[in-house]
Amino acid sequence: MLLRTAGLRAAVLPISGAFALTSAGLTVHYAGALAYGFITMIAQLQIALPFADLGLGAAVARAVARASDGKQAVQEIRILVRRTALVLAVVGLLGATTATLAGVFGLWSIIFDVPETLAPRVDLVMSMVLSIFFLSLPLGLAARTLVGRDRSDLLVLLGLVPPGGNLLMILLLGELGVPPAWLAVGLAVSTLTFVSICSYLAFLHPRIGLRGLYAEQEAAQQELGARSTTGDEELSSGNGLEQERFFSTVRRILLGGLPVLIAMAGLALSEQHGRVLLASIASPSDLSEYAIALQMYLPIYSVLFMSATVLWPRFAVNPEPGLWRRANLMLIGLGSAAALGFGLLARPVATLVTGGEITPSWAVVLGMAAALVAQSVHLTQANLFTDRQGFWRQAAMSSTLLILVVSGTVLGVSLGLGAAAPGISMACGVLLAQAIPGLLMAHRLVHRVSPDSPLPDPEHAPAQSPTVQEKGEHRESLVPQSSRAQY
Repeated sequence: MLLRTAGLRAAVLPISGAFALTSAGLTVHYAGALAYGFITMIAQLQIALPFADLGLGAAVARAVARASDGKQAVQEIRILVRRTALVLAVVGLLGATTATLAGVFGLWSIIFDVPETLAPRVDLVMSMVLSIFFLSLPLGLAARTLVGRDRSDLLVLLGLVPPGGNLLMILLLGELGVPPAWLAVGLAVSTLTFVSICSYLAFLHPRIGLRGLYAEQEAAQQELGARSTTGDEELSSGNGLEQERFFSTVRRILLGGLPVLIAMAGLALSEQHGRVLLASIASPSDLSEYAIALQMYLPIYSVLFMSATVLWPRFAVNPEPGLWRRANLMLIGLGSAAALGFGLLARPVATLVTGGEITPSWAVVLGMAAALVAQSVHLTQANLFTDRQGFWRQAAMSSTLLILVVSGTVLGVSLGLGAAAPGISMACGVLLAQAIPGLLMAHRLVHRVSPDSPLPDPEHAPAQSPTVQEKGEHRESLVPQSSRAQY
């Protein structure tokens, strides 16, 4: 499955890459080389939207994976999804309000060194992009659900929607002659379309998503005499005990999602730190040079990322040492090949799509190629550490990574590295904070668990996967009982 997903992603990569590079060329054409970097920084503030569930979706992905394998009661999944979506909706409203107020008071133009062509409307556009991001947070559960259902291949195919929609939006807005800052809105709108389609497949499609899972387990539950209760029935109950259980569940979701939130936020900020810091402490030309290289880097990295996501549901059921070794070898091989291709093609392609206006230096290209290799070393471990203890490990590593890359980039810019600083600091930071410690901890974890024996509960042995119960045995509830929560 890993190779199939990687092959599928590699097959659509030329298409998505062509969309992204054409969008870059059109943005340079309509807005100019100096404004290009800042426009892409605004647009890609929400690039993590498909997985921007603030870490709360990790419990959903893990629970759906176990339910698909017959090891989790399906009614628990329904309750968990509904209540997690409610929490994310509240968080999204607060975030959208904060982003709007920041735009009203002009904070964005104060924080960043905005090119003159963008200055009049940057506050409005940044607030709009971030508001779309926050209000769409509940839809981020859809991608997690599809990963849990082992349908990463669908996410790969649907990944063409954001770059394709962004290209159409840039072309339309550019031809209409709108102010250049509005070119940043295209990616937000097309990404919203992407997660809306994912939501239909995950929650409404009769076979692919949760409805298919419900149908698969309904007959088995009826044989066991289990009466299926819906989340709506629980939420509408006026019983004091039910209300207490509901708020207990919400508190547990928030607390359980805390390490996942820290891990995901640290990783997202580390990946985006280059554009943000260069926009604040470097020149617009440095930002544009880095941005065009990153525009080519992200589609290549997505091949590695999407290939690795198929490991999540498999490791959630059984962290088998043989699979762990094969996955590491394949992903490191893919990462090395991707880095070689990026190193050879990034400069000539950037020169071609921008008409010679922006060509990244060799230092920029080689630094980002090294980051590709370092990240490929860690991706297997990122999909292995998905229980509660595992995400605390990831939280510690991601927080350390963020500190290293931010300080490294600031130091690099002060030493004159310019646009090369973020890529070099990212490569070094991932290697030191994630790749090496992750490999050491993962080796101990997979060899500590016997693949032929039942796995202990994560509360008593957090570094291992949950107990595997045979189909037909009694299942304790995931949602109401805090002592059985899994993340």
